[in-house]
Amino acid sequence: MSQSDERSPIARRRVLRLLGVGAGLGAAWEVGLLPAALDGMQSAGGGAAAPARGRAIIRTVTADLDPATLTGATLMHEHLGSGRTEPQASNPTQDAAWMAEELTAAKKVGLNCIVAAQTGLGADVLSYLRQLTEKTGLQIVSAAAHYTAQTYPRDVATKTEEQIAEDYVEAARVGRLGAFGELGMLNDAADLDPLEKKMFRAVGKAQMRTGIPVFTHTNYSTGEHVSMDIALRQLDALESGGGRPASIAIGHVCCLDDPMVDVAKRVARRGAFVAFDRVTRQQQWVNDAKKVTMVKALLDAGLADRLLLSSDYIGRINTSVGEINGYPGPLHAREGGPGYARPLVLFVPLLRKAGVSEAVIRQLTVENPRRFLSFVPAAV
Repeated sequence: MSQSDERSPIARRRVLRLLGVGAGLGAAWEVGLLPAALDGMQSAGGGAAAPARGRAIIRTVTADLDPATLTGATLMHEHLGSGRTEPQASNPTQDAAWMAEELTAAKKVGLNCIVAAQTGLGADVLSYLRQLTEKTGLQIVSAAAHYTAQTYPRDVATKTEEQIAEDYVEAARVGRLGAFGELGMLNDAADLDPLEKKMFRAVGKAQMRTGIPVFTHTNYSTGEHVSMDIALRQLDALESGGGRPASIAIGHVCCLDDPMVDVAKRVARRGAFVAFDRVTRQQQWVNDAKKVTMVKALLDAGLADRLLLSSDYIGRINTSVGEINGYPGPLHAREGGPGYARPLVLFVPLLRKAGVSEAVIRQLTVENPRRFLSFVPAAV
């Protein structure tokens, strides 16, 4: 045990106290016990046999898993780095050894699977993510998509939707993608611009051809021009290309300050998933108390089976996009902070305190993401 490990119980108590997490969870976090909703959810490593052809799978970087074997908690939208550059103090996620320590700590408190989002296509990240799986035993799903029109390759403007869709199909094959995401749009825009609509339709075509699920980045709370119904416009664009709502998650809906969750309900009632994928973060300025209220409104509307949780965490606080400088307590797991397990150790207790049952918590953390990530392979 390292010196930092010996200090971690004290640091963990400190961060839990500062963040207002209850004493019951604090004790579980300190001694390595799982919260009741996560107890018994750990599953076997990546050596599970691939399911028979024609059956649904979850595609990780190392294997095609039978969804039934994924019995632990899953985070459907996080960022694990790429390993493409030399590790730097400002971006330690490029260091496989550093990341392995953080992810191992998350696994100890119930995390079983994590979706690693990339904001571009490319297979060179695959070996890095496989290293992280080998070092930690976590199941990792690799995801990739073009983020905004500002980051598109130059040839997107001249390619047809069919050609772009084929680019996605090939990227999925070469990079073992288990999801397309995060597919995004510009900040403070009222609608998808024409090139973004083209991209969304193309990804809808790729989703139809492969079966691979899609998750998006909305621009809620990034400016006064953002349309309240942009989530529905994104869903429209994906469906117009052939995308299936049951395999689509509209992202950052928790960043729309809408206590009655009218837009989220409309997305869910069309059969798509609603992603509350920025919980426990200050980014976009909708606090966790409001997010809990919105979750409760969705549950009260009978839409628990359409909700996904994650934190869109990049391994550090990013002050350039609206996050506060003074973070309350340690951030990284090695220092006693929540690290990548933040939705499980910080947000889930808030749901429990608000009266959400253990069965529903399990649905949100285990069953819904497992269902979202499951697909029957077609072209890849």
